[in-house]
Amino acid sequence: MELTIEKAKFHQISLKQVSEALKKGLSKNYIEVDVSIVECPDLRKWDCPAEGISGNQRIIDVGGEPYMHDKRFIGTEFDYEEIAKRIGSEQSYALGAGSGAMSCLEGHCGELIINENLITNESKSIIAQVDKNNKCKSTSYNHRKHGGLGNIYYSEGKKGDVIKIKIKGRSGEQGSLPQSMRTALIENLQNVSVALGGVFRILNGKIKSHVQPDYADIKHEYYDPKQMKCVKDFLQFYEPIGPHFQCYSVLWTNDPSGGKLDLRESGEHTHFHSYKGAQDAGHYHFDVTPNEIEYECYFNTAEEVHRVNNIYKELKNTK
Repeated sequence: MELTIEKAKFHQISLKQVSEALKKGLSKNYIEVDVSIVECPDLRKWDCPAEGISGNQRIIDVGGEPYMHDKRFIGTEFDYEEIAKRIGSEQSYALGAGSGAMSCLEGHCGELIINENLITNESKSIIAQVDKNNKCKSTSYNHRKHGGLGNIYYSEGKKGDVIKIKIKGRSGEQGSLPQSMRTALIENLQNVSVALGGVFRILNGKIKSHVQPDYADIKHEYYDPKQMKCVKDFLQFYEPIGPHFQCYSVLWTNDPSGGKLDLRESGEHTHFHSYKGAQDAGHYHFDVTPNEIEYECYFNTAEEVHRVNNIYKELKNTK
């Protein structure tokens, strides 16, 4: 597919300002919150293929729901290594969330957990799929294509200062950690556009997740092409599952272009896999055990967003 790429810059803001905003906001939703700026620990000990998440940090938002669910576009794929070259991130560690490329999965669907070093060619990426018994199965994924949507944080994989977050217990209503982080940043850094990417672990507690089933197994209409979004449930949900999950997350407070880029509506995208050898993996939604939940997180800021193949803009212009 021919790539079209637009970009916008986030506000340049210090890790100190971000960490203070997170501490203030997260403390409204969680019982024990510790936010600090530390030198990134060696993430290779967390089975990442790079030491850190610093250097030339930027995020991409690729495609969108129409590419995944409008029958005219199903099967659309993108090469995230090629995108990296186009935006000047060819020497990078890529982490994030996307759909699996059907051509790499014998026509099947899956949730892609991107954990890939484009410098050393070391891949730790994983694909989560629904098996014939509706259970989740996960396997390694050694391709650089993803399906019709994806959100990736690129960095040079270097060690540097990052924001460390330790959380125990949830007192508020927001069960999603990335959404709680977004709320903290939006409320405490008003009118500032900021994005974060990073890795976090669920040390204790359980969550709700989903994996997209194969299209042939979805027996009802669930997508509205006029609204350009899914209007009925069609996913395979898993709840409760956990703990011992490692999550790869990309989040942002708002669209720095003022809405022109049509960024992912949720403002975040987080996929996970087990770090204890379990088959559980997929798309993280939120915790379902507020008294037990415990997180350890490492995040860094991104300088800009590159919007790749904005299908919403394309469809609006053809109406």
